[in-house]
Amino acid sequence: MIENLRTPKGIALIAVFAALHTILSSLPYTITIGVGGSITLGVVSAPLIGIILGPLSGGISVLIGSIIGMFINPAGAIFGVLSFLPATIGAFSAGFTIAKRGYISAAMILASILLFYSHPFGREAMFYPFLHIIALIVALAFSTRLAVWSTELSNIKRLGLGVTVAAFVGTLTDHIFGSGLAIWYFNPGLIPEIWNSIIFIYPVERIVAVIITVAIALPLYYSLRKSGIFSLIKN
Repeated sequence: MIENLRTPKGIALIAVFAALHTILSSLPYTITIGVGGSITLGVVSAPLIGIILGPLSGGISVLIGSIIGMFINPAGAIFGVLSFLPATIGAFSAGFTIAKRGYISAAMILASILLFYSHPFGREAMFYPFLHIIALIVALAFSTRLAVWSTELSNIKRLGLGVTVAAFVGTLTDHIFGSGLAIWYFNPGLIPEIWNSIIFIYPVERIVAVIITVAIALPLYYSLRKSGIFSLIKN
């Protein structure tokens, strides 16, 4: 499915997109609530790169970019040395979804929700992951024949559907894993009242991120495929 990582082209693409993620991970996107630091534009670049490069190449690229970004912008490294994890997992999830293996993405979301609920405060904020549960269902549904999109350029509407679904699933995977990590990492600081107070705020923040991701990923994917620079994901 994915071009050999050992080829010069594969390595070069990983390096280029890692640099892109590093840059965007240094730019703030929105503030965090209840903890110090900020959420960066890495929430956009991670699923975007997963969509463009696929799960393996995209995940490795985001992993490298996230680690470098932690040193360049410490304010964005809200989980310390673990800060690379949410974006990397989000990139893997978006890549698996666009590759029509959304069941893997669904498993990632489910594991992250269980991580969140494993904390007593998570169980007291039981409705918090409602949008992530929707993303899980979407990921599973589009692992079936509903995944009608093609990576060919002849049908831009079908390609757009795949990019949109992958961006949504990847973005929400990143977020719920980050939430599950945060509720333990900042224990006991993030009390149930904080989670319940943002239950209708984070969906707006993440949907805006999905829209930005799609707006960039779709024309970029189309242009790169059209130009013949690469063809990483095959039907």
